[in-house]
Amino acid sequence: MPTLRKTKTQYKDYIDRGLFVGSGAIEAAHRTVVQCRLKRSGQRWSIRGAQNMLNLRTAFMSDKWERVVDLIQYPDKQAA
Repeated sequence: MPTLRKTKTQYKDYIDRGLFVGSGAIEAAHRTVVQCRLKRSGQRWSIRGAQNMLNLRTAFMSDKWERVVDLIQYPDKQAA
């Protein structure tokens, strides 16, 4: 049986750190990152293929695409 969480989410701490505390941002990200890319007409995905596409899409939407390009161009370079 899973262990129940014994502490409550520290919403004030999250807000002070500038983090999202509501589900609206997550739902919007889901629409933008997942549905717009993976649910196009006629597409079929394996679990591995979908995960790889979501990783790339997330990097793109997070303005980290140049980092992905660097890792592809220079695979021996350590990720910073």
